[in-house]
Amino acid sequence: MGPVTLRGGGELFLTEVLKTTNYRKRGFLAYLRTLSLRDTILLEQPDPQNSERCYSELVNLTDDKCLALIIRDAPDDGKKALGILRTHFAGNSKPRIIALYTELTSLMKDEYKTVTDYILRAERAVSALRNAGETISDGLMIAMVFTGLPRSFRPFTVNI
Repeated sequence: MGPVTLRGGGELFLTEVLKTTNYRKRGFLAYLRTLSLRDTILLEQPDPQNSERCYSELVNLTDDKCLALIIRDAPDDGKKALGILRTHFAGNSKPRIIALYTELTSLMKDEYKTVTDYILRAERAVSALRNAGETISDGLMIAMVFTGLPRSFRPFTVNI
């Protein structure tokens, strides 16, 4: 399942929205508003037909992992599905924290990705850990970023 291209450029991945800041979550709600589905997520008793449409949009925006989380427990229920995903990504359970640390410590810069993209991935992982209540120093983040750089960056890392 791919991204949704937003008006004015940019892409929206639900996984990234749920992992990161409230600013992006508001962007997702604004996207739902353009589809007249925002109230479906916010109301206590949403219209069942709109809830199904909202669920369909969520399914189109999620990856396979997210789909596996919601397909069984919230079929055709957009509000419940988004609640499940929010709980999963905002959680501070031990398995979630271990997965975030694993993501941070196994970062590797791909040959075809830019350094900026690589650093943003590291910052997202650190941000998610901090949101889960973990204390991550800037020094640890820098060490993890340097560790995942290819050999061609070694002279740069030695000088810093």
